[in-house]
Amino acid sequence: MQKEHLGFLYGIFAALSGTICALLIKWTQEVPNTTIVFTRFFIALLVFLPYVIRHRAEIHFFQAPQHWIRGLAGLGSIYCFFYSIEHLPLVTAITMSNTFALFIPVVIFFWLKLRIPNMRIWAVVIGFLGVVLILRPAEGISEWADLTGLLGAVLSAIALVGIRQLSKVETTEIIMAHYFLLSTVVSFVPMLISWEPIAQPMLWLNLLLIGIFSLVNQYCLTKSLTYAPSSKVGALSYLNVIFSGLVGWWFFAEVPTWWVLAGSVLIIVGGLIAVLSKEEAKPWK
Repeated sequence: MQKEHLGFLYGIFAALSGTICALLIKWTQEVPNTTIVFTRFFIALLVFLPYVIRHRAEIHFFQAPQHWIRGLAGLGSIYCFFYSIEHLPLVTAITMSNTFALFIPVVIFFWLKLRIPNMRIWAVVIGFLGVVLILRPAEGISEWADLTGLLGAVLSAIALVGIRQLSKVETTEIIMAHYFLLSTVVSFVPMLISWEPIAQPMLWLNLLLIGIFSLVNQYCLTKSLTYAPSSKVGALSYLNVIFSGLVGWWFFAEVPTWWVLAGSVLIIVGGLIAVLSKEEAKPWK
């Protein structure tokens, strides 16, 4: 339990740093999404790589396939998340991204071949009802940003389960080194294709801070998953909804609609049910 408590503490710091990062992205909308994504990983790699080299961390290449799955899923979720932040109110974007906790049991079912407990199935159903309220299908799903945020949540769930599996055989530093290096290389080409000159010094400062707070967020998230199960850590991500709601109201005068509030409550309730469920997932018979 002491390790789980430490994991929860890291999870809280991950939620706080993630909200600060989202705020900075909102302030950097003039910069193309591809440039923000590349800068996020490049700065994190520059800051983090000397630590890995200095401590002579050993890279286990036999784990490369798992690192690629985790890395590409994580990178894809970042692209989706940044896009939704630019095109949606902050609290809506954060809420949609945090539906990843609902997808984790599904990913565990197909990837790890573990049967989902009945309570968690109900949690997923309740959470998806919340997603339906936010998407408002009666009005027609015309917002690509909503669907992009949902896709990002699926990819994020895959990445988080991947981190949990890797943490059993790799250190936090090695997992992050693989992730930053892979994402920097892969995101370079899209950034180069859509490159636009950045003239304002404040935008450069924002990009630097995005990289730093993203590094803090990733480190805290990886540490939390090292000490606590992914399904339990996922619940702490809902602190992002509270933090982002306050930030959106304070900085951007964004007042969420009743649909968004009702949907957010259902998503949070679904996530908490999944976490508080005592029944463990079991192998397929």
